[in-house]
Amino acid sequence: MKTLFPALVLALVPLMATAAVPVSATLVMDNDALTITGELSGRVMPRSGLTLPLTTTRPAGIVKEPAYRGTPYYGVIKLGDGPRAETRFVADRTPDDRRYENRLYFDRNHNGDFTDDGDGELQSVGKNMPGARVGPHFATLPASWGSEGQETSAGEYGVMFLIGADKTAGEESAMTRTAAARTGYIEIDGKPRRVALVETSSDGIFDIALAKESTAANFSIRGLKTMMLLVDADGDGEFSAREVFDARLPFQVGATTYLASATRDGARLTFTPTTQIAQVVKVRERAPAPKDSGLLPAGTAAPDFTATRLDGQPVKLSDYRGKVVVLDFWATWCIPCIRSMPHVQKTVGKAKSADVVWLGVCVWDDRKAFEKWVPANDAKYNFTKVFDPAGKDRGTSIASALYRVKGIPTVYVIDRDGRIIDGMVGFLGDDDDRIDVALRKAGVLQ
Repeated sequence: MKTLFPALVLALVPLMATAAVPVSATLVMDNDALTITGELSGRVMPRSGLTLPLTTTRPAGIVKEPAYRGTPYYGVIKLGDGPRAETRFVADRTPDDRRYENRLYFDRNHNGDFTDDGDGELQSVGKNMPGARVGPHFATLPASWGSEGQETSAGEYGVMFLIGADKTAGEESAMTRTAAARTGYIEIDGKPRRVALVETSSDGIFDIALAKESTAANFSIRGLKTMMLLVDADGDGEFSAREVFDARLPFQVGATTYLASATRDGARLTFTPTTQIAQVVKVRERAPAPKDSGLLPAGTAAPDFTATRLDGQPVKLSDYRGKVVVLDFWATWCIPCIRSMPHVQKTVGKAKSADVVWLGVCVWDDRKAFEKWVPANDAKYNFTKVFDPAGKDRGTSIASALYRVKGIPTVYVIDRDGRIIDGMVGFLGDDDDRIDVALRKAGVLQ
C-alpha cells in the first residue's frame, strides 16, 4: 500500500525584503538523514534518483571478485564531480526463490577489489514476490568534488539502492534515491536557525542553480534534480511541513526574503536578501483515514491469537488483558512500516508506560527475515516483536483472517477489556495523530 505524505504546493505573495546582509553557514553531511528511520524521512520524500544501468560484461580494472552465488551485474555510481567521484559496484543476482542470497558489493577504496569492502549482505531483500526489486539497501560511498582533474573536497554520501529489472525497459538496473542531506545552523537576526539541504538526483551535487523547479510534473521524472531547503523559520527546533521550501525560489524568514545558494559539495550555504517575491508553502490537507476500510469497527472484541517471539516462545493477545494494546501489523520488507516505528515509539512513550503495550506482529513475511531483523533493531525499538506463524500465507495470517487487514502498516488500539478503540491504515507522516487520539480515548494520554 502507499504511504501518504503531505504534498507541497507553492504560491507567490509579495513580500519586500528589509535591509539585511547575506548570511552563510557551514553544513555537514548526514548520511542517514533520509534512511527509513532517518531524522528527515517523515518530513520529506525525495523522488527516486538516477537509474543506473547494469551489465554482465566484466569491466577492465577489476582485480579480485567474490565467489558469486548467481549472476554478477556490474555498475558504476558517480557522487560529485571530482577525480574520485566514480565507485564501481556489482550486484550478485539470484533467482526469486533464493532472494536471501542476493549480494551487493562496492569497491569503496577504488582498488579494483570487490572482496575487501564488506560481505555484500543486503539490509533487506524486499517483498517476497516474483520479479520484485531487491532492497532497499543503504550504502555510504565515497564522494569527490572538483574541476579540471583537481579535487577540491571529498567525503561520503548516503544512497539507497533497489536492484532488479526496470519496469519500462525490462533490463537489470539499480534504482537509487538519496539517503543524505547537508545539515547545520545559520544565524539570522542573531539567532541560530536549523537548516537542511537535500538534492534528489542522488549524484551528490548541491549547486542550487542546477536544480529544476519542484513541480508535480518534475517530481514524476525519475532522476531529475530538484532541491529542497528546510529552514526552522519559527525557531522551535523542528522542521514543520510549512518550512520545507523549493531551494530555487525566494523564501521568507522573519521579515526578510532570501535567495539560497550553495557550493557544489553543499558544504557552504548562503542566504542573500532579495526583493523578489517570496514563496509560501501551502500544505494540502491530509487525506483522512477511510472509515469504510473494512477494518474491525470500534467496540468489537479483538480476536485472540498466538504468535511467537524470536526465541520461539508463544505470545497471546489475551496475555495483555488489563492493559491498553497498540497492535501493530508490519513486515521487514515494508518501508512505510519501518518508517512509522520512530513515530509510534514516540507516541506510545508519551502515554502512561505501565498501562500501554506496543505489540508488533510481523505478518506476510519470511521467518528468516524476522530472525535477521530483530537482533539488528531490537535496541532501537522497544516494542514486543512477534512473528505470525502463517508466514507469507496472507490467506491464513492473523492480519488478514482475523483483523481484515488488506495493507500494512495497520494499527489497532485495544482497550483494557480487549475491545477495539480504533483501527488505522498506513502512516501519514510525523504529524499523524491518529494513535494519539485513540490513546486519549483509552485514558492513558493527556
